[in-house]
Parts: sequence; C-alpha cells; structure tokens
Amino acid sequence: MHGSAERRPNNKRRSEAMPLDTLPFPKSGLPGFASAPRKLRLVARHQNTSDTVTFTFHSLEGPVLHLPGQAIALDLPMNGGVATRTFTIASAPLGAQELSVTVKAAETGHATRWMHDNLAVGSEITARGPFGRFSLAARHGRPVLLIGGGSGFTPMMSMLRWLHARGETLDVVVVQVARRVEDLLFEDELAQIARDMPGLRLFEVVTAPAAGEVWRGYRGRPNRAMLRAMVADASRREVYCCGPEGFLGTVRQCLLAEGLPHQHFHTESFGASKPVASPAPIGKGVSNGHRVTLRGRSFEIAEGELLSTALAAQHIRVPTGCNAGQCGTCKLRLSEGSVDMQQDGGLSEQDVASGYILACCSRVTGPISIEDPV
Repeated sequence: MHGSAERRPNNKRRSEAMPLDTLPFPKSGLPGFASAPRKLRLVARHQNTSDTVTFTFHSLEGPVLHLPGQAIALDLPMNGGVATRTFTIASAPLGAQELSVTVKAAETGHATRWMHDNLAVGSEITARGPFGRFSLAARHGRPVLLIGGGSGFTPMMSMLRWLHARGETLDVVVVQVARRVEDLLFEDELAQIARDMPGLRLFEVVTAPAAGEVWRGYRGRPNRAMLRAMVADASRREVYCCGPEGFLGTVRQCLLAEGLPHQHFHTESFGASKPVASPAPIGKGVSNGHRVTLRGRSFEIAEGELLSTALAAQHIRVPTGCNAGQCGTCKLRLSEGSVDMQQDGGLSEQDVASGYILACCSRVTGPISIEDPV
C-alpha cells in the first residue's frame, strides 16, 4: 500500500498478550545463547523485491535460540570453496526450528548472488550462531525507535515480529528507509502488524523514487528536520539503527543533535567492537614489527597486533562478522609462519589442521604469509 507516510494502528488487542517482564531475559544485560554449528535445510524462499530474497531454513538439530536482532553465519559451498557470510536473523526468536534471513544480492556481492542463484528448497548448509549484542531484549523501560536503511531493516523486522508475536502494547516508532518504492520490504506484513499493535507508528521513506513511481510519503535522505517531523520525541527513546555506514552516521548525528543521549543509540554489532585502524604508510617499517604478505603485497605490523586491525590499516578488505572468533567469516589460510589465535568456535578442527586462521582473533608473532581461502 504505497503512498502513505505513516500507518496508524487500531486498538485491537490480542488475548494471548504477555507483558515484557514475563520474558526469560533479564531486565539488564543479555543472556548468552551458546554459539554452535548446526545443519540447516532450506524449506522455503520468497522473492521480496527484484534483488532481495528471504530464505527460510529448518534446523536439523533442534530449536534455534537467539535474541531479536542477532545474527547467524552461513557456510556457502560455492564453486571456488566455502565462503562464510554473516546475516541478521529476520525471524522472531520464538524457540522454533525455523529461522529466516533476508538477503539482498549486491552488485559486487558474489556470495549473496550465489545464494540467489543456487540455494533451492532442499539445499542443506552448515551454520554457526547466534552472534551479536544488537537487541532490544536489554531495553530499560524507554519507548523504542527502530530505524533501518535498505537491508539494514532486517534486524528491525526481527525485533518487531517478536514484539508483535507477544502482543506488546509498547510505544514503538518504526522507520524504514529504501531507495525506491519497490525496494520497501515486508509491506503487507508491516501493515498487519500496524493494525494489531496499538502502540506502533510506522513510517516509510523513499530516497530516490523512480520515474513513474507513485509516492506521497517522505522522500529524500533522512535529515534532522525529517526525523523531527516523524519522531518529535526521539530524545526520550531507546534507538536501534542499522544500515549502510553513511546512513548510520547521519541518523546518529541528527538524533544526538536532537538531545538523544549517546548511550541510548544502538547500532548493529555482531560481537566485540570493530577495531579502529589508523592507516600506516605502506612500505614504512614498524618498530618491533613482523612482515605480512597477502595478495601480492608485503608490509610490516606491530608485534601482537590483531591481524584484522593491521589489514584494515592497509586498506585490505577481508569479510568480517562477529569480530570475536566465533562466526568464521574472516577466515584466511596461513601458508607460512605462525600466529597466536584465540578463536571461540569459528573454525572446525579440520579448518585448523588445514592451516586456516581468523583475522579477528589472530595476533602476529613472526613473519607470515597468508592467502584467501580456497
């Protein structure tokens, strides 16, 4: 139902509703669900938009326990070898054996394009998870703002589906930002949720409507004036935001300028904080450093420095996920030398025996040569 900037709910209330304090989650902090490998079988796929598909998997090893907003790492058996990619779980954490991920096939995303072209009902893959601290399960009594840009709306949908399934009457504002009208996700389901949740206000923003698209709602990139018009009381809310880096930065800056305390602005993080890297001049020596060779390049990094931090400093891109040694996304093959690796289940015993390491939890202790995984 395009052209409506805001969807207002009715006052329908379901009898099975449960208050938040009945959750098995503590009111402060997050519970820890063990991250473990599991086998998944694809049982359904749904084409959301021209370049976005929702894949629904059945866990062959029991219920999938996770928090709304957490992620899972999928091992994709591509022709060139297994590629591990981390995706936010889009389905609500209801203790079922099914989970879904909604995946946009980016123009340069070889793994996501492979998923679209090759994963069919009946396909089986391995996965690890859950990961991440990005969840409103640790909400501390404040009203909520969920705002997602592009495929970054996926964790918002997990949180919203969870609240809806529980029949919550929370004061929730949801903002979905998409490039075109046809890129808006979960349109029919969002309309139903808005009808069922009396405390929900839903807004949609289209940044660049295509010629001929009918759109009477908010348009253009979110700015302070637009956000104030939609959520005048944003400064009193617990805000969860996910999307491209530039989108995150803009939303954060606007909301902090509106008076939101920084501790109430949350962005997606699959594990520990990502390393902050200060680029070092290529070819310059590093005191007490060790030489690292990768992709035909050679440079020095400091003794004990995390490999992921060093690679980022050299502008060498390696896929990342949890940054905690759990998901296996940043896997590389060590061909020469050794590292001090403190992984937490991201590699199998076979992976380790084959010389694989994880960049996020490996510290260089001597000269090394590394390669991309086969």
